[in-house]
Amino acid sequence: MKRFIFILFLAGFISGMIEAQHSVTVEITGIKNQSGKLYIALFDSETPFLSNKGTGKVIPIEGSKTEVKFDDLKKGDYAITMFQDENDNGKLDLGEYGIPTEKYGFSNNIDPATLRRPPVFEECKFTVDGNTSTSINLVSAIKQ
Repeated sequence: MKRFIFILFLAGFISGMIEAQHSVTVEITGIKNQSGKLYIALFDSETPFLSNKGTGKVIPIEGSKTEVKFDDLKKGDYAITMFQDENDNGKLDLGEYGIPTEKYGFSNNIDPATLRRPPVFEECKFTVDGNTSTSINLVSAIKQ
């Protein structure tokens, strides 16, 4: 009986390890100003989109494009939001009417300025299955 329970435990453990062996690599382009950091949030279908509950990374900017990788993910649908904190104050700066004054990006390159509203998870989602890659181009709501 103990051996049977141990085998079930081991099978469940291995199954969990196999389930979490997916990753996503994000290529980020559109970086014109080399100052500040990139704040990146990854949301799964169960995490409220555009909340502060996503899996986050902060990375330094080194060049006009960069990559970031999220490992140990479960297979499923995900969405990404990001912004370039150009003045390095730890937040997305907003101007008049709450319009971002710093560059930002969403998976599937959804642009809220074009939508005239914040995007929803369904518009930004992509499927992670194995080693997945996607690209996001940073945009500015303020035309320069």
